Amino acid sequence: MEDNKEANTKEQNKPEHRKRIQTLKRLIVGGVVALCLLPTILSLVALGQIHQLNTQLNQSLLILSDLSLQVQEVRRIAEESNTHEETVEMEDNASQPVEQMQQTSMEEQDPYEGMIKVCLTFDDGPSRNTDAILDILASYDLKATFFVNGHPGFEEQYRRIVEEGHTIGMHSYSHVYSDVYGDLDGFAADLDRIRSCIRETTGAESVYYRFPGGSSNTVHDMPMQECIDYLDELGITYYDWNVSAGDALGYTRTVNEIVDSTMSQIRALDADTIVILMHDAPGKETTVEALPILIEKIQAMDGMAIVPITEDVHPVHHVIKE
Repeated sequence: MEDNKEANTKEQNKPEHRKRIQTLKRLIVGGVVALCLLPTILSLVALGQIHQLNTQLNQSLLILSDLSLQVQEVRRIAEESNTHEETVEMEDNASQPVEQMQQTSMEEQDPYEGMIKVCLTFDDGPSRNTDAILDILASYDLKATFFVNGHPGFEEQYRRIVEEGHTIGMHSYSHVYSDVYGDLDGFAADLDRIRSCIRETTGAESVYYRFPGGSSNTVHDMPMQECIDYLDELGITYYDWNVSAGDALGYTRTVNEIVDSTMSQIRALDADTIVILMHDAPGKETTVEALPILIEKIQAMDGMAIVPITEDVHPVHHVIKE
């Protein structure tokens, strides 16, 4: 009896089992068909997007082409306008008297013509005070002149002097009087050394020189005229000074002493060029502190222009060249 029941149950479950199998087959077939159709569908979608992008690209190219034509037209109009202005300017210049044109040219060459030129010069650097001096000058938008020696380890300061538009001059390499003034060969060798140092460190070619002790120093037996003639042969101009801050003395001058002494000399001096001697060296901190006070006092004077040493500044010489 039990065997018959079990057999009947199996017979009853057969149709349901077949349905499940058929359903599973349909799902498998449908999945396979979908997988086969999926690349085609994705390709069609991609083609549609590509077509859309291509249309947008063509529109963009048309816009760029139109803009290019507009730019060319603007340039053409601008060139025609500039040509017209240049023609008018040339006609105006041609109608000016020759004397007036020469005067305009001179003003362009030297904007400080007719003013007293004041040159702030610093000897013996670079030093640990150089950056502070440069910062002060930058805050007043002024340029100065640095007569430097050979000081390894201060390459950044050499470069900063030149890069910020100041004049860099030579003050010998060693500043050792017996080496600089032993004989002309020694002077020439030292000069070449400091000149090469400046060139290799900054890329600048210095054409200005200040003798250690000035051209009128008497601490050696070498004829100074030999050194002066040698500098002339090389196209180098030397500069002394006619005002001294007095900061090279054996003791440290106070800020007030530096300012009062310097300003007294400036007021008493009757010259179109004033070259002030100061020092950029260790222990000259009061010179740094006095600098902004000196600048403001000089700027408050009428007809004064603080400028760096250039070919437009008349040389100040202690020894008159023969």
